[in-house]
Amino acid sequence: MWYPYACMGVLLLILLVMPKHLTAKEMYYSAGIIGFGTWVGDVLVGDVFKAFQIGPSPKTYLIDLIFVSIVPPAIGLVYLNFLAVKKTLLYRWIWVVVAFLGEWGAVASGYMENKGWRTWYSIPVFIFVFVVFLPWHLRLMRNEQG
Repeated sequence: MWYPYACMGVLLLILLVMPKHLTAKEMYYSAGIIGFGTWVGDVLVGDVFKAFQIGPSPKTYLIDLIFVSIVPPAIGLVYLNFLAVKKTLLYRWIWVVVAFLGEWGAVASGYMENKGWRTWYSIPVFIFVFVVFLPWHLRLMRNEQG
């Protein structure tokens, strides 16, 4: 059960000490959008289709809710914070790999159990999120063209 605590601790520490390239408003909006998307995806795929289970038991505990509410938005905020500085395609693809390794770590540690889902099924979702959606989201927030 160490995995969710370690992820949350490391990501919150990074958010606290990283140089901020996003405004407070951009961080607030982005955390809400990313959090909402995560909740919708997890409820649909995990709860409705029963493809995976987060947490060590079929019951949902407070730590599971906190994990899903903190980790994906924190990953997205760190990504967007530095995307604002360096907009390279390599940077985006590195985050696809980081997200995949994070999910793989949850499965390998036993914190997430796949039931019909395979960890690699998330790769197209991560590609969409980090290569297409979040860069578009940042441009839209800043009213940038292109």
